[in-house]
Order: sequence, then structure tokens, then C-alpha cells
Amino acid sequence: MPIYPVFGIDMQVAFNFSRGAIVELFRNIRDSPDIYEVINDDSTRMSFPNVVERIENLLDNIFPADTGLTVSYQGTEFNLESLFDLVGWIFSVTGEVPADATAANYYYPLVILYCKWCWTLCVHRWRVPQMVQITWFTQGTTKRVCLGSNLDRPGQPRKNAARRRRFDMLLTDRLAEEDERNWSYLHFGGQLIGHCAETFPALFIKSLGDVVTLENARGIAVKPIRALINGLPNKLHVPNTFAMRRDLLANPCPNCQRVLSRLEKDINLANFRVANL
Repeated sequence: MPIYPVFGIDMQVAFNFSRGAIVELFRNIRDSPDIYEVINDDSTRMSFPNVVERIENLLDNIFPADTGLTVSYQGTEFNLESLFDLVGWIFSVTGEVPADATAANYYYPLVILYCKWCWTLCVHRWRVPQMVQITWFTQGTTKRVCLGSNLDRPGQPRKNAARRRRFDMLLTDRLAEEDERNWSYLHFGGQLIGHCAETFPALFIKSLGDVVTLENARGIAVKPIRALINGLPNKLHVPNTFAMRRDLLANPCPNCQRVLSRLEKDINLANFRVANL
């Protein structure tokens, strides 16, 4: 199945793209937003050249030396903190999900493609994030996806600053509470709210308001290095045993469960668990 029908690129072919081919595709989308069906509002389209430029500048650094890049999606602004956030944003605002998409034939292969592209763009395996996440949902009658990564890889000062900016967005959207700023539900020494890969997808969904059918929202977190090294011979296939799913994938952590549950009462956290992929 193509990444998006408008791309005309089979997922298996795209999995083997070189760094140059990935960047060239991003440039083509930048230069032809109508052809590639970039979300049809001016602010989102105006963000696109800046996203591509930042990707080109971050290929060897992953995180900007200053701050994240502010982008817009359907009138809401977001801060993208890393190369991986930028790539996830492009996946999330370009094209439309096929009408017959399922976890097996589309959503899981898409998040694995995202893992592979992040790996390819940053060259060094140790720089790949430890966790990425895909959430899929319906916006009105349109199927949509959002992809994000966690903040494991930057040096401590940048990581903390990026995490605080993410937390501030969660706080504004009432997806976090002030007393959680320096409190973790992951026991002593655990990562703080705002760090996780689910953060940007949660903010993305919250920005869309009532047009999202939350009881049907689903998602899964993936460990990129394990999925790309220890996964099935065809990496795009859904892991077919519970032991392999446990090794390659992850349930929402206690922090994420708090954030996701605040989206709306209708959200079903069971839809984000490994066993229900």
C-alpha cells in the first residue's frame, strides 16, 4: 500500500529510501503542496518550507542549538523540538490515509517507516529515539494519523528545556496539571510528563476539538532500534506473537495514561495497548 495515495510510493519501496531520497521527497512536497495534499490552510502550508529547511540543517545534530520550530496545523501552533518531531509532522499533515487502512496493512507499517526514516536521516543508530508513537483517529469523516517521538537523545540541558516547553503546551490544553511539572508517575527517577512520544499526538488531537471521534482513536508505541533489528524479516509486518510485541512495542506508561485520559471521557485506553494492536 502506498504511504499516501497521492505519493504513489509503495511502503516497502519507501522503507529503503536513502537520506537523499527522503529529503528530496520533502522538498517536492514543500514545492508542490497542492499535488501532495498538504492540509489546506495557509498557516500549515506556510510552515512547510521552514520544516524542510530545519530538517536539512539538523541531519547531523538532531536537536537545534536554540529552540524548537513553531509550526501551525489548522490554526493551532506547535513547537517541534527535534528532527524526529519534524518528520512526524510531515507524515501527519501530508496526504490522506487510505479508506481501507487497518493496523496491519497501514498504521503499523507507517510507524515502522517513520522509525526507518528517522534512523536513515540521523545516520548514527545511537541517535535514534528510544520510543516513537502513532495515533490514528477520525477527524469528521476523514481518517488521520499523528506521529511523535520521545526526548531521550538530546543532552540534558536541551532535553529539559524541550520537555518544559512540551509540558507548558500540555498545561495550556489542560492535559497536565501544574503540580505534575516536576512529578513522575514512573516512580522515583522516572521521566517527567512531556517527555514521552505520546505528547505531540495528544496535543495534536486536543487542538482539533470535537471533530475527533475519540472512542475510536487508537495508537501504539514502538521501540525503533528493537523493531528494526529484532523485528520480523519483513519489518513492516505486525509482530505475530505476544512475546515479540512485548519486545518491540510498549503500552502507554503511567504518565501517558494520565495525559491521554484527559483528552475526553470517551477515550478508550485499551485501544493503545500492545495486546489490542
